[in-house]
Amino acid sequence: MHSIIAGLVGPWILAAGLVTAEPAAAPAGAAAQPEYAPVVGVSREDKEKAAMLEEAVAHKVARDYEHIVWAYGVLWGLFALYGVYLWRRGARLRADVDELRKAIDARGKA
Repeated sequence: MHSIIAGLVGPWILAAGLVTAEPAAAPAGAAAQPEYAPVVGVSREDKEKAAMLEEAVAHKVARDYEHIVWAYGVLWGLFALYGVYLWRRGARLRADVDELRKAIDARGKA
């Protein structure tokens, strides 16, 4: 019984300890600027070129998403038109079958 209770309560105690635990002390250099991480071996031109390429790629991806949305829209439109066509065709076929049944019933009575 003790192991069952420990199995159920143990993870909660561990999680509570992780949530309330204090963060580790930051190094002295990072305390002044916590978001600063020096870049070593990358020139300013390389960073600007990378930023330009990332912007171009982001624009192309956004444009590609636009094409995908249009393609899916066209396909769903075609499926909807095909569904309407099948529905109308089914209605016509039901009308033809009803007409044939009436003709058969009329011949049977005559």
